[in-house]
Amino acid sequence: MSLMKLSSATALAALVLVGCQANSESIEEARKEIDKAKQEGQQQVAEAKQDAEERVHETRRIGTEQIQEEMKELEEAQREGEAPEEISEERHDVEKAKRELDKALAAAQMAAKQDVQEAKKDADERVAEARKNLAQTKVDALKNANERIAAIQKTISQEKKDVVEAEKQVAEAKQKLESASDKEKADAQDELNNAQESLKAQQEDVSAAEKRLKEAQEELKKVESLIDA
Repeated sequence: MSLMKLSSATALAALVLVGCQANSESIEEARKEIDKAKQEGQQQVAEAKQDAEERVHETRRIGTEQIQEEMKELEEAQREGEAPEEISEERHDVEKAKRELDKALAAAQMAAKQDVQEAKKDADERVAEARKNLAQTKVDALKNANERIAAIQKTISQEKKDVVEAEKQVAEAKQKLESASDKEKADAQDELNNAQESLKAQQEDVSAAEKRLKEAQEELKKVESLIDA
């Protein structure tokens, strides 16, 4: 077997091995990415909810403190017997602080709701993209698996032709040995030995290729089962 032929066979073997891994494992990995996207999305939504609750809580705390401060000033004005106009103004400040708190809370709650909705949207998009990737990965894996089988079958066909040719060379070498003179027998025997070694190598190539074909066919079945799962 020539160096070029050996290199070709080695390259094909490597291609089959890498391809097998790339097909079924890529599908499994793509499916894991969906689970990962779901988990990340859930975490993102949970964090958005927590942040929203904290913002609303902080808004309420600040607003409540402002109301309490205004209430203290009103009570102080009443206790010190301030003029009715001053007391009225302090009471107005209390009501104003309450309105501002209500307004701030409404704005904070609206912003919180929007943030959570946006987080859910992002999470859904992430999962959808992962599902889309899985679908495409399945298509590519099936295509690659079938192409690999076709390539190996083509190689086997050529290898078998090489075996037939090697068998012819062995037969010719045997005939040459039988008709060789005593002086020519040593060279004829060497030629026969070389032809037989070449035939053995060609037969081993066929066996190896058939083994790779079986592995590729098993890989195709695995890919198909993952696609249907």
